Amino acid sequence: MTMPPQGYELFRRVQQAAEGTPYVVNETDKGFDVTLNIVDAQWYGLFNKAGLKKVFIHHVAFPDDGTYAITDDARTLEWVAGSPRIGGSMERQVGRIKEFGVQKVYAFDEHGNFGKQVDYAFSSDEGRGLITGRAEQLGLQEVRGGAEKIGLVFAVIGIGGALVTLVVLLICWQAGVFG
Repeated sequence: MTMPPQGYELFRRVQQAAEGTPYVVNETDKGFDVTLNIVDAQWYGLFNKAGLKKVFIHHVAFPDDGTYAITDDARTLEWVAGSPRIGGSMERQVGRIKEFGVQKVYAFDEHGNFGKQVDYAFSSDEGRGLITGRAEQLGLQEVRGGAEKIGLVFAVIGIGGALVTLVVLLICWQAGVFG
């Protein structure tokens, strides 16, 4: 599958917006991905010091002309001897994910001075914002990705099942079955 012309323009604009940031933008078969550049020496020291535990990959696809979909893919990050690697883990989330975190660490530095060593704030929407802001400028409409649609279907089925169970229990209670 190739990107539509607006997809290439969005890809180019997101690449420009990511310059000088810890984000990297890579073209894929369905569109492009935006993620933290954990292997860049400029950034991995900061990520290691901040204790980054999770990496978000924002997969961008173009299901129809004039639309785009973002699927968030959260993966656990392990630090081995000060080097990052995506670890083999049972924890992986795919769909629309929102996470926020703040970390402040006060400790002694290598010179024996006590002070703030880590002051780090994280939002999973930061990488997504690189995409959505440029897509709005191009007049593209965001649609739900496949994983997000499947999650919503299961949520509706679960809520429906809970409501049916509640109605059956109320009918049984009114009929005196429980009493």
